[in-house]
Amino acid sequence: MVNLNKNQNSVNNFFGVSECTFVDVSELSPEVSEENRKAYFYIISVFQKLCYDLKTTDSADGNELKEAISVIITSLKTDERMLLGLANAPYSYLFRNIDEEIYSCIIIHGVNSMIYSLKIAIDLGVPDIRLPYIGAASIYHRIGLLDLPREKLITTFDQVEILDEIAKYHQDPEKIIKKINIDDFHIDSILYLINLIQQNGLEKREGQDEAMYQYSMVIHLCFKFEILTHQPSYGSILSPVDAMKQLRDEMANCFHKDIIKIFFNKLSLYPLGSFVQLSSNEVAKIVEINERFIIRPIVVVVLDNRGRIKNEPTRINLRGKPNLYIKKAVVDDSLTEKYIDLF
Repeated sequence: MVNLNKNQNSVNNFFGVSECTFVDVSELSPEVSEENRKAYFYIISVFQKLCYDLKTTDSADGNELKEAISVIITSLKTDERMLLGLANAPYSYLFRNIDEEIYSCIIIHGVNSMIYSLKIAIDLGVPDIRLPYIGAASIYHRIGLLDLPREKLITTFDQVEILDEIAKYHQDPEKIIKKINIDDFHIDSILYLINLIQQNGLEKREGQDEAMYQYSMVIHLCFKFEILTHQPSYGSILSPVDAMKQLRDEMANCFHKDIIKIFFNKLSLYPLGSFVQLSSNEVAKIVEINERFIIRPIVVVVLDNRGRIKNEPTRINLRGKPNLYIKKAVVDDSLTEKYIDLF
């Protein structure tokens, strides 16, 4: 089990912060839940409009998206659970709540990666002045895909034959980002971070800023996690816990061990909003993480041990139930949609 207090000096050296900050939450009020849901779908809408402008004009105003990112930052600081639940939701659920065809490989992927990255950065106490840049780099880093033909952009990218095109355009975002106008914002800083994110092997080079380099590592991990849990073109869609294990195995040599620990502890093996089967054979939703006991979160049981819907879902803190434990992750789109507001 990872103890973040023990590793705190190392974490602070990475991110240039004096102390970690944690948001103490208990009940997610209906008002906060609805505001966070609106913020999530609003930023998708704003980003979609910006992408359309970038694809059809010579320049585009990025100020509305900048403000939408600020709203997400505030929402994550207030109560992160609904936003993380939506970021973990399957694309199929999101499509049913969006009225237009959407560049899913850029829009939803970028928004989800941004939420994961900002969640980690906020919890680590990264200075507020840097958060918008982490958010912008996360959401824009796949913007080079706008050069793909429209009919390919609006797919969910499960066609193997276009993966080479995706890889090619993904690597060249600069000419598109340079078309974005953002007041009081250093576009070159976004490009610097994006170049670090896409750097092969993420090996640190001489002269690179240490904090920026570590931000890019976290964003890259979040980018890979989002792909593994949402986009079938890169292999089978994995449950969050299987994605975490794959990242741990594949990237142990690329990332400093403390970055891997941060990633696991902040997003958790069983992320907020995901579903699990308990040792009792009941099915439950993860509604809160016990930071230093990540395999023993707080859950709400929604199906009994025979798979029947419980009339009154039961809230259980697994940390206080030593004989009850998580048996496996459950991936079920219908459960996600039915209980999206349950926290």
